[in-house]
Amino acid sequence: MRVLVAVIVVLSACTPAALVPPTAEPAPTEEPFYAPDFTLESLTGEMVRLSEQRGTPVVVNFWATWCPPCVEEMPALQALADSGVKVFGINMREDAEAVRDFVTDLGITYPILLDPDDATVLAYSVLGLPQTVVIDANGVIVDRRFGPIDETGSRLRIPR
Repeated sequence: MRVLVAVIVVLSACTPAALVPPTAEPAPTEEPFYAPDFTLESLTGEMVRLSEQRGTPVVVNFWATWCPPCVEEMPALQALADSGVKVFGINMREDAEAVRDFVTDLGITYPILLDPDDATVLAYSVLGLPQTVVIDANGVIVDRRFGPIDETGSRLRIPR
């Protein structure tokens, strides 16, 4: 199963933005769609649990070092983090040391979380990279972007 997931993700990874809708709003329902909880280790060794972020909107970005559009959007995510938005980058199954060196070289300071077994990627139905999810203060997914975000992140619907 892990091999199948890896093949699907690799084949669909870094899909040109022109081929993927820039946003996919959750279907209107009577019940809100809550973000699946996760607990992942950061590059600093801290365990980060999504549900502990309640009360604050969060931007979760799924990415990999080998994905050019992922790398292109990292400055925009850093700018969001610098403006006070809580941003978590979830790296897909790469070596922690290589990821640490990569983000250090780029000057990325927002928390990078490691998903070594793809459990979070599967929980969020990530089929291509990059993918960005905006979660409101109540834990509800309010925006989802497939492909890179714009250079300022201004099109993301981040509740303030």
